[in-house]
Amino acid sequence: MAKITSKSLLVNVENTIKVGNNDAIEATVQHIIIAYESKDLGVGIDIDFTDIVDVKFLGIPVEGGYSGYKKFKEQMLELGINVDKLIDKKVEGIIETETINEVKRMFSKINRKDY
Repeated sequence: MAKITSKSLLVNVENTIKVGNNDAIEATVQHIIIAYESKDLGVGIDIDFTDIVDVKFLGIPVEGGYSGYKKFKEQMLELGINVDKLIDKKVEGIIETETINEVKRMFSKINRKDY
């Protein structure tokens, strides 16, 4: 039987954002929070941006999946609007301390159990 040497917890988190003039672009951004055993910190946390979904422009859904979203971004860039920069700025620090602490608590609960 294999020996488990460490445990991790992956938690998906979604936030709705609005960016651009008059919040013209709305989307759901997804992150994964990874909690793990850390020798130095007790519970370590990593946060990774994973996806952007349900993109709307002026309330109208951007259709076509990734290729439709890519085309939308190209069209906006032609108008001088860098959607990637707007979103990057908006999602920086979007995961609140309260959410991080909740994930740490979740991990601590499962980590105490012997499997």
